[in-house]
Amino acid sequence: MTYYVELERMDVSRWVTLTYLFIVGIMFVILDKSLKWLWTSADFLTEHSIIGSHITLTTLIALAIAGGVTWWMYRKKEYYAYIGEIIIELKKVTWPPLSETKRSTLIVIIFSIALSLYLWMSDQVWKRVTDFILSGGA
Repeated sequence: MTYYVELERMDVSRWVTLTYLFIVGIMFVILDKSLKWLWTSADFLTEHSIIGSHITLTTLIALAIAGGVTWWMYRKKEYYAYIGEIIIELKKVTWPPLSETKRSTLIVIIFSIALSLYLWMSDQVWKRVTDFILSGGA
């Protein structure tokens, strides 16, 4: 029993690490765009290029903040355990086959188009009724 739990945790640990890499990537992109916007909106700050035009001072600051926050989260056992539990639960999910997904998607698209047409026609009818009433019935 212990071997199975340890094996499952080893498999989950790889996914947890990939999740943290995803988190640092998303955090970096958001921080990079935000810091560039803030940096350029401040009149007294100028953007400094470090390597070429793509790696600037704000890019390095964003990378340092994203990496630092993610490293801090990675070292917290409760965050690591929480993400691991999420991954274990996601492995238990039974995903529908591709054919069922395509069929369900098609049904949703057709229903959305039909509902849109119904609402558009209802709107046109009520528009004409309202125009007729407001024009005095003439």
